[in-house]
Amino acid sequence: MQYPKIIILTNKKVWKNPFYGLISRYADYFPILNKVEKHIDKLKELVTDGYSILIFPERKNKLDCSMGTFDEGAFYLADKLNLDLLPIVIYGTGNILPQKEFILRKGKVYIEILRRIKPNNPIRKKTSILETTKITRNLFIEQYKLLADNIETPDYFYSQVYHNYIYKGIKIEQRAKKNLSHIRNYTEIISLLPNEGNILIISCGQGELALLCALVKKNAFITAIDSNPELLAIAKNCVSVPKNLHYCESIKNHKFFDVFVLNDPTEVEQEWYMKFNKPVFCVDF
Repeated sequence: MQYPKIIILTNKKVWKNPFYGLISRYADYFPILNKVEKHIDKLKELVTDGYSILIFPERKNKLDCSMGTFDEGAFYLADKLNLDLLPIVIYGTGNILPQKEFILRKGKVYIEILRRIKPNNPIRKKTSILETTKITRNLFIEQYKLLADNIETPDYFYSQVYHNYIYKGIKIEQRAKKNLSHIRNYTEIISLLPNEGNILIISCGQGELALLCALVKKNAFITAIDSNPELLAIAKNCVSVPKNLHYCESIKNHKFFDVFVLNDPTEVEQEWYMKFNKPVFCVDF
């Protein structure tokens, strides 16, 4: 809408999709139904007429929103048509509309435009198209990580976590809303936890704190326990539970963990976990 002279390239899968295909045709997307080399002449005409070419270079979007591998097509076109590369990093779309869900979540999309890479740039002049693709992807990954580190706070994931409970019954939803009202307490505790290592959350309930913790601390392994099987079942069956979060009723070896997080503990519980000489954090309501 901001600049109408943009040609958006799309693949066969999207073009023939019964829903997205209609939108693509209506918006005048340019389908690459076979090898991109066969479309060079047509795209050259459009570029001469003042059009820019927009390509999403990832071959496949990942479920965990991490950066996928890049296709060489965009870089091949830039080389053959002598065009600038303008990297644009987008963060948030995967969280707002995950691949396995059909309902938009509430959230924000962040867009960052990086420095233009011209055809005479040493990266492009001295390397092959494959190497240019790899170098540019690494640039995307680095900038994406910087964005994620600044954006991925408990506040950012609040809506995503809350939506795990809104279809599980009014009592469960109300309990989730009440627990998440302590988001400031959760934020303070999570900020003190290590980015890596093994974290044990005791009395996790239906899992709001554990889920927030696992989403923010992606490189830590979170184990959450609760003696109430009903609450534990609710926590386990949340759609957003990531791979680094594991629920169980109890554990045997407490020495395995680097940090303990206790939900609304008694003095006796605090003293018992202190004996392991590991950091103990208490969430008091």
